[in-house]
Amino acid sequence: MADNCKILKEYTGAIKKYCVENGLSFDKLRANTYCYGKIDGVDDLIFLHHDPEKGKRGLMDETPMPALLEIYLENGNLRFVQTDITHKYLAADENEAKERTAAKRTPIREPALA
Repeated sequence: MADNCKILKEYTGAIKKYCVENGLSFDKLRANTYCYGKIDGVDDLIFLHHDPEKGKRGLMDETPMPALLEIYLENGNLRFVQTDITHKYLAADENEAKERTAAKRTPIREPALA
């Protein structure tokens, strides 16, 4: 998981701990595609699910990969946001691998006005 992503470089242990405490597989998590950046001064790291079935007929730019787990670095603390498919694809115990209700999201910035 070596990368230029600050969260991955400095907080891998905390991410592993979160996975264990929440019944998620860190190995499954790190095997997924991810993106990272900074929005309004907040570093973020978002792991994405790639569905190999959706790309069989060529590129599908209009179908983005859904988020598996979102991680935000706010004031030196990590905030994790699970989605409805987090446990389906990342559950450490296969018996727990099912879709769940998505977590209520706290906006990290105000929506843009038109």
